[in-house]
This record gives sequence, C-alpha cells and structure tokens, in this order.
Amino acid sequence: MSFFKKATFSLIGLILVSVSLSACSQPNKKSATSATKPIHVVASLDFYGETAKAVLGSHGTVTTIIKSASVDPHDFEPTPKEAAAVSQANVLLSNGLGYDAWMQKLVKSNASKSVRNIRVGEDVMGKKTGANEHIWYDPETMAQLANALAKQFGKKAPKYKATYQQNAAKYIKHLAPLQQQIKTLKQNSHNQRVDVSEPVFDYALTALGYRQNNTHFALAVENGTDPSPRDIKQMQNDIKTHKIAFFVNNRQASDKTVKAMVKLADRHQVPVLNVTETLPKDANYLTWMQGQYRQLEKIQQVQ
Repeated sequence: MSFFKKATFSLIGLILVSVSLSACSQPNKKSATSATKPIHVVASLDFYGETAKAVLGSHGTVTTIIKSASVDPHDFEPTPKEAAAVSQANVLLSNGLGYDAWMQKLVKSNASKSVRNIRVGEDVMGKKTGANEHIWYDPETMAQLANALAKQFGKKAPKYKATYQQNAAKYIKHLAPLQQQIKTLKQNSHNQRVDVSEPVFDYALTALGYRQNNTHFALAVENGTDPSPRDIKQMQNDIKTHKIAFFVNNRQASDKTVKAMVKLADRHQVPVLNVTETLPKDANYLTWMQGQYRQLEKIQQVQ
C-alpha cells in the first residue's frame, strides 16, 4: 500500500543470529521444558492476539507484537525483544500469505520442535501463495481461527481441552451480531459492481454479494506501482456514469491517484466506504468490523 512502504529486513538477520546463539547456549534446558511449560502464544497482529486470548482464557498467555494502528505489518522490523518473545513461545500465530513475512523469519530462529506455527491464511483458511492477504476481512476467518486454536491448545494442554472449546464457542457467539449484520446487508447488495482503492476489503465484498470491478487498478496500488492510464480512465468513467454502487477507500493510503478518485466520487455523488487495514485504537475486531458495515448500511439506505 502507498501509506506504508514494503518491508525491508535489515535488522532481522542480526536478530536471528542473536536468538539462535542464545538458543544454542541452553539446548538441554529448552528441550526439557518446552513440552511441559504453560501455553504462551506470540501473535503478530492485535486482532489475532485478541482471538487467542479469548480461547485461552486463564489457561495461557498471549504476547502481541503489533498493537498500534500506525504500524504497517509489511514494513515492521522486529527488535531483539520481539525475537526473544518468539523464542519463548510454544504457539506462534501470524497472518501469513506474505503479509507479515518477518514473522516467518523469526520463526526459523526457534529451535524447539514442539512449537506450533499457525499461519491464518494458509493453515486455517487453506489459501495458497499469491492469494489476497487481507484474510481477516473474510467473515468466516475469526470463527474458524477460534476453533483451530481450541484444537491446538487442547493438544498442548489436554486437561483444559473442554474449556478451550467452550471459550471458542463463546467467542464465536460474541461475533454473532456481525454475521447478522452481513446477512442483512447481503439482501440489499443485488450483485452490484464496486470499485476499490486496493484489495483490502475484497473478501467482505464477496461475502456481501458485491462484485469488485477494477482488479488491475487495485493491484497496482497494492503493489506500489502506478495504475495504467487505461485503468484510471475506466475508473473515472465508472464514477461519472454511476456504473458502481460505491467506492471502497483504504483511508490509510496516501496515493495521489486514489485521493483524486475519492474527490471525483464526492463530486458525482458516488458514496465512499472508508475502511482501514489495521485495527483502530480502542476498538476490538467486532466493533471495528461493525463500524465499517454501518457505513455500508447508510450507503444502501440512500440507493
């Protein structure tokens, strides 16, 4: 995305070396304790840490690495503090699909064979390399993740297996209002076309029954390249002729072409749905998603 620069991993090599040396200095201690120590999860992103905490309850701990909406997961450079946390975890939780690739580099520094490395995109949702990385916008992701975590935690701590399953069910029930909101919105989507600034909200659009209409433009912005003149002209025409129901804008982006599209949409009374790629301050996953869907409710009401 334009607001965030893509990742550079200049510090990670040093971090991996330091963690590896530390691990090698105490091989017997680590192998002796890794199988019996309490569950400790290290999550790359705050909303995944939220799910892990909900499922663990009081029978485990969670450390979340990225906890600020202003930090880009693509660009994040871990410090020795994060590397040390990863080396002590027995469950590692990341988005995968290249979104937080630095996490996988840190995973390699953990010598314990008992560590469970869970990539939500690949391991929970079954996505392949190259798939849209914004998997948390799929309305099914968090429920499937909660159940997957309950299963894995139950293997690590069998005596709490039933508790983990109950906690997962409770968390999924907590998300039920969101599912109802999506069901209602889908009834009014009518398979309409939508243009987007980049493919952040695409999984949600599909679940809601909308069609993403400007793939080439969106991928160009996502990859930090300039959209082609042809793609720009097509989007301008989409807006001017009201070919689209609304325009989805990642408000964290700073791309000049996207900003121009937002202004054009405003001028031609095409609604703009503003979304974010990271969890806003003082929000949880449910309130974050509900806030964006409420915007869409207002858009549907005037169409």
